Amino acid sequence: MPDARDRAEFRQARPDEAEAITALVLRSKRHWGYSDAFIEVMTPVMTITRADLEHPRARVEVLQVEGRLLGVLRLWRRTELAFLEDLWLDPPTMGQGLGRRMFERAAEIARGWGKGVMEWESDPFAEPFYLHLGAQRVGMSPSEAIPGRAIPLMRFALWQRD
Repeated sequence: MPDARDRAEFRQARPDEAEAITALVLRSKRHWGYSDAFIEVMTPVMTITRADLEHPRARVEVLQVEGRLLGVLRLWRRTELAFLEDLWLDPPTMGQGLGRRMFERAAEIARGWGKGVMEWESDPFAEPFYLHLGAQRVGMSPSEAIPGRAIPLMRFALWQRD
């Protein structure tokens, strides 16, 4: 799919897509070589439900080409910041600039909410991608699913200072 970047478009996720979105999220997580046992433990935390897609404080968008889901982003509106809960790309489309587009779209939504900062917990394998886009690691967060595991807590300033 060499020209996916040019043809890809964002739209709000539909509640009936929860299963397809969860499948994409799990494919993306598996891409990093995690064991089946790890994926099994993480699946409840990574499952996107109809309620997640309908939550009034969240914005969930998919990136698609001709109806095929390529990626998903989920952003929560919090009092002081925007929290990027999910940003996943289907593995065959990685390396085509779509992840950057998705990140930029999440930042655009957060700015539209009037937020100055976007934060998220990053998969350790994705941290270099976020650092390349200008994010900073501001700490480590305990894993929801695996006691003793910590993952990078990232922050991105939405309003750049001159």
